[in-house]
Amino acid sequence: MLVEGNEVGVAMLGMSGFSVLEAREVAGELGLVVETGQVVVGCTGCGVRAVSHGRRETLIRDLPVSGRPTRLRWRKRLWRCHEPLCARQTWTETTALILGRASLTERAKTAMCEQVGRDGDSVAAVAREYGVGWQTAMNAVTVRGMPLIADLDRLAGVTALGLDETVFLKACRTHPTLYVTGMVDVRTGRLLDLVENRTAAAVSTWLDGRDEAWKAGIDTVAIDPYQGYATALKGHLDHAHLVADHWHVIRLANAMVDDVRRRVQQDTPGHRGRKGDPLYGIRRTLLFASDRLTARQWARLDAAWDAGDPHDETYLAWAVKEALRDVYAASCDEEGQEALQAFYGWAADSGLPEARRLAGTMRRREAPILAWHTTGGASSARAEATNLLIKKIKRVGHGFRNFDNYRLRLLLHCGATWHTPRAARIRGRSPRFAA
Repeated sequence: MLVEGNEVGVAMLGMSGFSVLEAREVAGELGLVVETGQVVVGCTGCGVRAVSHGRRETLIRDLPVSGRPTRLRWRKRLWRCHEPLCARQTWTETTALILGRASLTERAKTAMCEQVGRDGDSVAAVAREYGVGWQTAMNAVTVRGMPLIADLDRLAGVTALGLDETVFLKACRTHPTLYVTGMVDVRTGRLLDLVENRTAAAVSTWLDGRDEAWKAGIDTVAIDPYQGYATALKGHLDHAHLVADHWHVIRLANAMVDDVRRRVQQDTPGHRGRKGDPLYGIRRTLLFASDRLTARQWARLDAAWDAGDPHDETYLAWAVKEALRDVYAASCDEEGQEALQAFYGWAADSGLPEARRLAGTMRRREAPILAWHTTGGASSARAEATNLLIKKIKRVGHGFRNFDNYRLRLLLHCGATWHTPRAARIRGRSPRFAA
């Protein structure tokens, strides 16, 4: 197949100022011979009109065409200055579409960044697709991606902030488990930033970098019952409603029930739970909400308590957990306060050290727990959803060791706004003619 500089080839190439001289398919790849139409160029040193000094070919990777990798063979023109007093003698032509010494066109770099950031592909997979090295692909992602995540407009309009941690590196011989803390707009689910560690100092340092107007716009902060995050917010967001996420609070209650069940299991048969043990058989049912239990599940609970809970300890732990759930089931703040006091009473009367420990934790978090009602049920659910995207990117990349690359990849996927034009529909929902 041969195309001699016609308008069709120029239109399909889509690079202003370039013309297609030849198009051939070689080993499943599309090879295009291109050149620019520059005929008059001034010397960059003295401004005198330069003269042509021949051409030099260079290979550049471009966007795939019809699913085939594409390489451009650019016949770059060499220029010479004939002014005797000019220090500039020869040079090659340049264009904004292909930078000097580049192995990729500028639009290919943009497309690679979109595939890695917007689509969540791995850098290694994109590098293989374009036939370049990993570092070349990562450089393209960094150059194109950094301006997107550094744009301050990305943080505009945030009124509700969520904090949650995820694992960055698992523990090994050389270091313990390393965490990162993600700041999320819990009303939109947009990842705002990522900092190393889950300490109060790390979050406080990040808040120090935000201007006062931005912090003044935050009216709600949703966190898990971790004191470090609450400490970090002091002095920065004291005006905001601090809400303890209800899922994490109930999770602590479920953990308390599990601790009591394991202790009773060890005290009664004298061994850890096994198949056929009454309490082991209801270990998951105990964590269900009471209003979601079926008649069969209620029967299983009653039978297991009769057979394996001689002092009703597991039943009391379950009742304490349900009393804490009643706090969130209340319809208003006043009812929530009454339900919380009832929970304290259940925990004290149960005589269970695990329940009393849970009640002490809830007393220290009482204001953030009750703020769930005053904020209309604010939670960090969107932060948890963002955590799923974070884990997806981590799986796609087969893990990360460089925090800067990790942060860039996550912010491009979960926090950047991509202004990619959508393709126009060629057929409506109700076509007049069916193919």
